[in-house]
Amino acid sequence: MINWQSIIDWSLQNTIGILGILIGGFIAYHIYFLSERLALKDKLIHRDNIRRRVEPILSEIRKGISRKCELINVRKYLTHYPNDNKFNRHGYTYIGAELKTLRYDGVEFFESIQELYKNSNGEWSLTGGDGWERCEDNVFIAGVIPYEWIEYVDAEGDEFSYRPQFFTRFKGGNRKHKGKFPYKYLTYYKESDTYVKGSDPIDMQWRKIEIKDTK
Repeated sequence: MINWQSIIDWSLQNTIGILGILIGGFIAYHIYFLSERLALKDKLIHRDNIRRRVEPILSEIRKGISRKCELINVRKYLTHYPNDNKFNRHGYTYIGAELKTLRYDGVEFFESIQELYKNSNGEWSLTGGDGWERCEDNVFIAGVIPYEWIEYVDAEGDEFSYRPQFFTRFKGGNRKHKGKFPYKYLTYYKESDTYVKGSDPIDMQWRKIEIKDTK
């Protein structure tokens, strides 16, 4: 004899189990995307806080104040600053840079200036060699630090630097340091041939170029 009650109970239990899985998945899905939205909101709030502290510094630069600033490694600040600036597995304690501008993805700094070479195809290189001619202009190398890597900006600096200090995580790399460096990526600029000082925005003084490395 078929035990219909057992079949009904078994079907009901399976239905409840499937519904539980579906409801759990639905809740987990919405919790995940809610957390993603909250994480993005926190990042945008932090970005805006950093931008508000940097904009007055840029305003002074546009008036002729020096661009020089200091990038401080938050991993080493309490243990090494200001006396020990040797490079180790955590990077330098601090490095010098020149503030360039604010970008959508971070703060951009001039890292260094190097010789620039050009070939007959109009390509640019930092290393030169056969077929490359030394340019009269140098190349300005700039690096971007993401907003989320910057923990604090001290616009006044301290008694050792007397210039703006950016407390940041050294977790990027570049062509010279494969890791533990403050920049996520580098961009290359040369002075614009059409820039008119005093009438054009100061950021138009440089134009971006692509570098073809010969090594």
